[in-house]
Amino acid sequence: MEFKAKNGTKITVGKSTKYKKVNFSPARIITLFKAGKNVSQIAQALGFPKNQGQNRTRRVLVQAGLYKKAAKKRAA
Repeated sequence: MEFKAKNGTKITVGKSTKYKKVNFSPARIITLFKAGKNVSQIAQALGFPKNQGQNRTRRVLVQAGLYKKAAKKRAA
């Protein structure tokens, strides 16, 4: 599945095969994020069990340009 972000880039989405009740929608992810929900809450709202689906949800937000990746920690 492909969706387009506002800046014109394509957001590619795979299908969750492990969790059958997941309704994975990039439009819904973006709407929930703009409403102030964090990544964990969005993943649970989509139907993922607690502590699951956060990387997939975060990846959509990064591709849409709404979420920035955390900087890598430097070795001391």
